This record gives sequence, C-alpha cells and structure tokens, in this order.
Amino acid sequence: MAKKNTRRGELCKEALRKFPTSPILTIAKKIYSENELEFSSVEDVRGLLRYYTGLRGKKKGQISANKEFHRVPTYHYNPFDDIPESFEESREPYVLATATKKILILSDIHFPYHNAKALKAAVKKGLEEQVDCIVLNGDILDFYALSDFSKDPSKPRFRQEIELGKWFLNELRLAFPKAQIYYKIGNHEMRLERYLKVKAPEIFDTDEFKLEILLEFAKHHVIMIDKYTVIKAGNLNIIHGHEYKGAGGVYPAKYIYAKSKVNTLCGHYHRSSTYLDKNMDGAYHGGFSTGCLCELSPDYLPYNEWVHGFAIVTMKDNGNFSVQNLTIDNGEIR
Repeated sequence: MAKKNTRRGELCKEALRKFPTSPILTIAKKIYSENELEFSSVEDVRGLLRYYTGLRGKKKGQISANKEFHRVPTYHYNPFDDIPESFEESREPYVLATATKKILILSDIHFPYHNAKALKAAVKKGLEEQVDCIVLNGDILDFYALSDFSKDPSKPRFRQEIELGKWFLNELRLAFPKAQIYYKIGNHEMRLERYLKVKAPEIFDTDEFKLEILLEFAKHHVIMIDKYTVIKAGNLNIIHGHEYKGAGGVYPAKYIYAKSKVNTLCGHYHRSSTYLDKNMDGAYHGGFSTGCLCELSPDYLPYNEWVHGFAIVTMKDNGNFSVQNLTIDNGEIR
C-alpha cells in the first residue's frame, strides 16, 4: 500500500478534510471515479481511507497515526436489524391453583355417543372422593355433524349436541357446586372452529358462534382451556393427547411420556395405561392415559382396544401427586 505522503495518500486526506462526516464508501467511490489511474478499485481507495481514519484491521476503533482524520466506529451493519413483524405464537401452560387438592379427570365422553353407565360411575366416584377440581379433558362433545367424514343423516344434529352439552354442564355444576371446572378443547371440539373457517369464514370470529358462548361457560362458571394449552397440576402435565401426532402405539402411557419427557396424563386414545420410570436420582416419572366414557363399538371402528375409564389425581406437597387411573367394566369401577 502506498505511504501516506504519496499522491494517493494526499487525495484521500484532501477528500477526508472536504467531507469529514460522509461515509467512507461514498468518499471512496468519488475518489476512484475521478482518479482511476491512481487506484486499482474502489476497495483499494476504501482501504486507504480506513487506514487514515483508524477503522482498518487491528487499528479499528483506535486512534490512527494522524488524529486529524480519526473516526470512532458508530455502526456495525447487521442485515437483521429491521426484521419484519412475526406471527410467532407462544404457548404458556395453564397452572392450576396450589390450593387444588383432588382432581376428577373426565375425557372423551363424545356426547351424544356417551356411555351412560360409565359416565354415571365416574361422576359418582368424584363425589365420593370429594374432588375440588374437575378437568373435562377434551372431546366432551363429538360434533359429528361438523366432521369431514361422510355422515348418516339420521344421527343427532348439531343443535342436539349443543343442548346436551349445556345439560351436562348444568348437572355437573349442581353436583359439584364448589368445584373449579375446566373444559379443555380436544380435537373433536376443534371441528367447530375448522367448520366455521371453511364453510362460514364471514362469521368465524363472531362471539355467538364460539364454543364458550354456545355452551354457556360463564353461566356454569366453567373455565375454557385452549386446544394446545398444557394444564399444569404441580409436577403433572395434563393434555388431551392430540397435541402430539400419532395413534399412541401399543402403549399410550409410554408413548406420551416418550414424547413429552415429563410427567404427563392424557386421554384421546380411549385406552387406560400407566407407565413409570425411575431416573438415576431415584425419582419416579411417567405417563398416564385414561380410558373413554363413550360408546366402545362405533360404526367407524367396531373392533378396537378401547376401555371405559377416568382418573382422579391427588395433589401432595411440593407439586407431587398420585394418580388413580381407573377403568370401568359394565358400569362398575375396577
């Protein structure tokens, strides 16, 4: 590189005196356009300008040999300084109150395809256990009429399902007047949202067509838990099960634990199973899948491994818990 007392150096110093605040690259382009025979390229000029201003190599940010031209770096270019607005969603868990002592978990009732004996037995057990919290863990209604499958016109209509759902919440509140009741959205409740998005997008965001309004959650003091939100009861995570893709394998409890890697209880698979494992510290972890409270031999899957069941979770100190993963046989709890 040419020394600073050369013509190249004088051209650069003259430009820096004339344009003391202009960007280095702008000055370099101007010098090169007027003195192409003196420099090999714009980058050649730029390198010399950066030398005089103390912005080159190891001297970056330091005072150059000639303090007259010294510049302090004020900006480090990052192409992501101005990132466009994101539509990213964050999913925070719903944490049950620490005062919660005993939870009745009912899943997959699928009104109006419920099994009356099984549902009656589960609710009776909840009363006997004096639960102070009820989690309706998804697929409480079936929404058959809103499914994408071919439908039998003789089956109950959408309005009938809604009326049955309101009846159930009313009876549940009468039976458990002081219990906190949560309604977790399952994949069958999602049929309503999907139907409105596809068939009636103009009214999709109208309050009157939202599930919490149709089922009168406010009237029955029911709290809705969104479709992909995890319910945390101390160290236990409660989900419906559709949050993870898959059919649950041959061992749903082990499957859901392998997916979540934390203590997790789910419904969705209509099969009762429990899986416990112990880590090196001697602490137990595991997964639980509850049975359903609906018909066991529907037309679309007449032969299966479904069982009737539900769970009661007893909360202990420090977030610990115990799970009664109960099955029902012909209306009798086993």
